[in-house]
Amino acid sequence: MQKRHENALNDLLEQVAYEGYGVVKKWKLSRWYGQERFSVGIRRDVNERWSDLASEWDWEHDKELKFVDVDGKIILMHKCEFFDDHK
Repeated sequence: MQKRHENALNDLLEQVAYEGYGVVKKWKLSRWYGQERFSVGIRRDVNERWSDLASEWDWEHDKELKFVDVDGKIILMHKCEFFDDHK
């Protein structure tokens, strides 16, 4: 991943941390990783980066990152009230 893409991904994850969600086109996220398709490896790496970033803030460290694929966009969120099983 090129540095400029890492910066864009970090910006996206900070947006998720502060606003609760962030949206990126699936093709763009895949391209940042030099892949043609959105893969498990991408999801795994984004989760690791989220964990690293979230550990810097006490109020985020236990928030799980969720991925939702909607109309060619990946929505990243940590707010669970979007899901029926939210308690």
